[in-house]
Amino acid sequence: MLTVTPGAGVRLLRRLRRKDVAEDMAMRFTRGAAAWKLRLDHMRPSDTVIVHQGRTVLLLDEAVAREMTNMTLGVRKTEAGPRFALAGGHVV
Repeated sequence: MLTVTPGAGVRLLRRLRRKDVAEDMAMRFTRGAAAWKLRLDHMRPSDTVIVHQGRTVLLLDEAVAREMTNMTLGVRKTEAGPRFALAGGHVV
């Protein structure tokens, strides 16, 4: 399963709080043409959920959860500020 670093958990939680979304919504990984994308979505019964500080912050459907096995979501510093990064350097 995808590993989420504490820093990435904090960043996901901040993003959700800033957008002031309902509790049944969180960020979801989807596969774009060139990279993984994060978008807001509603929780589905079959989702794998990642929780940070008691709040669901990330949703993975079954196919994505399988594809992201052994990957890590972290945060890297850039000149523009912190950005999400997946193991292997794919920025989302």
